[in-house]
Amino acid sequence: MNNKNLDELLNNRYFVALFLFFTVFVYFWNIWLNDIWIPNESFYAESAREMLESGNFLEIYFNYEPRFNKPPMTYWMVALSYLIFGVNEFATRIPIVLSALGSNILIYLIGKELYGKKVAVVSAAVMVFSFQFVINSRYASPEVPLTFFFTLTLYFFIIGYKRKKFLYILLSYISLGLVVLTKGFPYIAVIGGIVIVYLLFENSFKVKDFLRDLKFIHLEIGLPIVFIIGFSWYIYMYLKFGSSFVETTLEETIKRAVGKKSKGFSDLFFYVIAILWGFLPYSLFFYYGLVRFFKEGKKELLFPVVWFGVMFVIFTAAKGKIPVYIIQAHGAMSLIVAYYLINHSPVRLADRFLYYGSLIIPVFLGVVVIGGFVYLFRLDPFYYIAALFPVLYLLRYRELKLLPYITMVVIFFVFTVSILPVVEKFRPYDKIGQAISYNVPEKDVPLYIERWFWHNLPFYAKRKVFRNVSTKEIVSLSSKGTVLALVKEKTYKDIKNAQILWEGYLYKKGSESRFAIFLKYIYKALNGDFSAFEKRYLIYKR
Repeated sequence: MNNKNLDELLNNRYFVALFLFFTVFVYFWNIWLNDIWIPNESFYAESAREMLESGNFLEIYFNYEPRFNKPPMTYWMVALSYLIFGVNEFATRIPIVLSALGSNILIYLIGKELYGKKVAVVSAAVMVFSFQFVINSRYASPEVPLTFFFTLTLYFFIIGYKRKKFLYILLSYISLGLVVLTKGFPYIAVIGGIVIVYLLFENSFKVKDFLRDLKFIHLEIGLPIVFIIGFSWYIYMYLKFGSSFVETTLEETIKRAVGKKSKGFSDLFFYVIAILWGFLPYSLFFYYGLVRFFKEGKKELLFPVVWFGVMFVIFTAAKGKIPVYIIQAHGAMSLIVAYYLINHSPVRLADRFLYYGSLIIPVFLGVVVIGGFVYLFRLDPFYYIAALFPVLYLLRYRELKLLPYITMVVIFFVFTVSILPVVEKFRPYDKIGQAISYNVPEKDVPLYIERWFWHNLPFYAKRKVFRNVSTKEIVSLSSKGTVLALVKEKTYKDIKNAQILWEGYLYKKGSESRFAIFLKYIYKALNGDFSAFEKRYLIYKR
């Protein structure tokens, strides 16, 4: 297969229009449907709601208690969305979706600057449906906004460096300040490392040329700008909360990086494996492209390779490891993949086997996943046709390089249109909130949760929620006066004259962010096994 068919598709305005339509559709569709996810999204949704309630946008509170774990940018973005769209699930997620689409536009612009329009379009297509990136774009957390500001910083840097215009470098420093406000000051070292290592390689380690370029970027101007923008909030919080804020900040940054116990040799492969599934469907091809780069040493790929390499080394060396930490490298990985999809056609048999095999294997797995979704979750049999769509695309266009992208579009189409509504049948948190708002409008009446805590209930209850309250304490409170509580069946029967406002099953097996496990238990519940769920009663006694 050569690039002729791919060129025809990229020059076909109808195909490009369909690409844009399905991208926007999958990113936006049903972002309003699902209740706030537990636990991570709950922190940003509720804290932003409390910002509006209090009118205080500098201090962050969750469940009416100070929260120091993350800088304020994501909270501010969600709070601003609430001001525009009201407090709801759509408003919680729309800033994240826009950040994701913005990140893809930036990768397109970087690709166009470095490699031309074809690589730019394909790099955007690769990144836009990379598995972990899409998943994180559908709920409120700092990872996708961080990716946007992170990519914006590197975009302004490479544009300014290539065109020798300091104005872009200045904008890069401003963007870096916003990175600090999004995820913290350690990212100064990450982005700074990318820039320094790139300049060293770009100048072939010639000290004089490196120092000339270093002088051009004017650290003496840029670093104070980064400090003023990025650290102003930190200074305010320190003056307000003192050592408690400092301790949490250090725990979230320095101690997480160096203070955790290493798992030894296996830690070296943590992100190798995370990329393997997180960057699907092009992860195998990315590794293929990376090997070719080290074999061929193409200097034009230096920027994305350094971008990826510095991040990989830093986060592999750090003791605290979470798969989402590598998402900010997806842009670099997409550029590498797109470059080889456009500019390399294998000739030797072994090379052809690796090249096309790395593209076909994810497609095969994707078709199996789509069929599995339809069968396990009892979807309309029509979706079996969707499972065959990648095959029909291949037969029609005889084009393999975009086939993984097409497969992932179908997977997420089925997921957003059909799987998420099935999942939501087992997440009645909004119904609990509605029952509370209708029957107990007084906000000074707190909600007590017996021996557990669902992190999104403060958002839906719109009041203080006491967590892990003992059975004995709830029974005692009910005997003394008014009590609003979410309790087990036995406790409800022990409280006389309690009114049931809601009853039903709630997931109690762990975090919903472990989504594959959560889906497993949803499947079991569909077949009558509610072992991961617990019957609860929302009771109210005056």
